[in-house]
Amino acid sequence: MIHFNPRWREELVASSEEGVLILELTMGKYHVYFPSQNKWLESAPDWAKEKWEVYLNATTNWCSRNNIPISVVDNGIVYEEKTKR
Repeated sequence: MIHFNPRWREELVASSEEGVLILELTMGKYHVYFPSQNKWLESAPDWAKEKWEVYLNATTNWCSRNNIPISVVDNGIVYEEKTKR
């Protein structure tokens, strides 16, 4: 399961058991800019590379439940946030 939490730095935090990914979320009027599959493969950590569709579907569902538009774009941001242990 993937849990989402908007963060003040125009970021959408996507947390799962495998790790934490950061996506772009504009503030003021929320809008998620999800990276295209090619951009995802360039930017996502190894554990997430093959999960583009899983994260896209989960993000789309979250956006739908919260009335937030989502666009798949070639310049979308995704990166891993390392947690301290």
